Amino acid sequence: MQIKLGERLQSLKLLTSLAAFLKNPDSLNSVLAIGASVKDSPIAEQMIRHLLSNPQFAQLVNDGWRPQPIDLSALQTLPEGTLGRHYADQLISQGITPDTLIDSSPVKDERDYITHRLKETHDITHVLTGFGIDGISELGLQGFNLAQNRSPLAVMLIFGGMLTALQNDEPLAPMLRALAKGFQMGLDAELVIARKLEEGWDRPLHEWRSELKLPDEIPG
Repeated sequence: MQIKLGERLQSLKLLTSLAAFLKNPDSLNSVLAIGASVKDSPIAEQMIRHLLSNPQFAQLVNDGWRPQPIDLSALQTLPEGTLGRHYADQLISQGITPDTLIDSSPVKDERDYITHRLKETHDITHVLTGFGIDGISELGLQGFNLAQNRSPLAVMLIFGGMLTALQNDEPLAPMLRALAKGFQMGLDAELVIARKLEEGWDRPLHEWRSELKLPDEIPG
């Protein structure tokens, strides 16, 4: 009975956070609320097992490797075409600072490490995959995240995005094409979060894409 009650409470948390997201899908807080609601769920445990089955990522976790603080001004001085320059230009154009992306709370265990790594690499993955920040492109990126990480948050955001499109009577074909393209890219690519991306800011973006088996073009 306790297990069933726990499952019901978890489902209620998921539904509550999803309802908040549907009311304001552009709110970062509503996205974070969805992430928090699935953090301790059984599907999150599946994601953890999936990611740790990757030897390179498991080594990263075991070593406790953490990226250095990000200085966007310094990254903007890098040559054009580098990963760091693309990343800095993207964040600055959006008015985003690394402080809003990097979780300053301590990493106590594997679950915390994965939560931190997924959050801090989100915008780097935008750059690597070429998916933009509009709604359709974001759905494509979530398809990529689902294939790569088995992310329950990606499932919730895909569901929320599709439901919002239906509510607003928006065309579904562009969203489904982006989702399919992102999912296939995720299947074909190396596990992105297993790499020390922040140690290679000065590397050309096309080199990173080649190494990670990502197409060197922006998804259309």
